[in-house]
Amino acid sequence: MKKYTVVLIAALLMISVASAWAADSKAAAENKQKRITAYTRAITANPQDAAAYIDRGDAYRSDNQLDLAIADYTQAIKLEPQNVQAYAARGLLYLETKQYDAALADYSSIIEMDPGNMDARFRRGVCYYYKGQYELGIHDLDQVTVLQPKHAGAYLVKGVCYQRLERKEEAIAAYKSLLANVPVDKQTQEAVTVAKNMLKTLGAEP
Repeated sequence: MKKYTVVLIAALLMISVASAWAADSKAAAENKQKRITAYTRAITANPQDAAAYIDRGDAYRSDNQLDLAIADYTQAIKLEPQNVQAYAARGLLYLETKQYDAALADYSSIIEMDPGNMDARFRRGVCYYYKGQYELGIHDLDQVTVLQPKHAGAYLVKGVCYQRLERKEEAIAAYKSLLANVPVDKQTQEAVTVAKNMLKTLGAEP
């Protein structure tokens, strides 16, 4: 169990790097309550402004007020049912709080609106893993690696799915594909290291 946890932590760290709600350093340095107050004023001035709800949801999330963040993302979706950004922000929050059915539903909505959205497809693959639906996870992750062959996280989670299905050779192939396709840099170093370690546990040479 521990070895799978290590793989998923490495993959989920990559989710955080590309997350829809991630703030830049300047925004992160701002006073959280001031941000919430400013966005609340914007909403009061224009209650139909979906973007303001998303912004306040991000501010609530950075302040760890997760229920309020979800409520704001939900309101943004009500105002703009095709707003991919709102679904992505809420889906990631559901994923991080282990509400996998809800996260999966949000990512599926994004994929229906934008079939080429590989971030949503990757995260839905992660949801399928946590739900024990490994074949469905592999299906999503295969599409990610075809269109984004340098996506380290997709190879890692796919490898773990294969291991859960006791398909050793395919797990080895997934980890080797990561090593063959993903350039080593600060962002991918941990994933590369994990892939090498997983290959060793499977009795394969990196």
